[in-house]
Amino acid sequence: MNKIEIQDPKVTSKIIAVNAESAKRRAELGFLGRFFGSGDNVRLYIVGTIALGILLIALAYTLTPEKFRSPDFGLEELWSLVLPVETTIIGYLIGSQSKDTDG
Repeated sequence: MNKIEIQDPKVTSKIIAVNAESAKRRAELGFLGRFFGSGDNVRLYIVGTIALGILLIALAYTLTPEKFRSPDFGLEELWSLVLPVETTIIGYLIGSQSKDTDG
């Protein structure tokens, strides 16, 4: 590790304080906090990621050749489950955005 020799004690103390604050923030965030960050929009990022994941799984199942799909669970059943969930998530995202802008 490179060490910088700093003569001014005030600069040294500021560097130590910034490093300590950064380490404290990393510890508070945890794994999901490091991925999504922190702030007012974190819940929207998490819900958006869930919605995107559900859509990708449904799309992958839809594009899978028919001989590899389950005979008991077809595309109609899949999309009858996925679409209500996705519309609910989109409604939440739009509703939370409009609530934030209303004040």
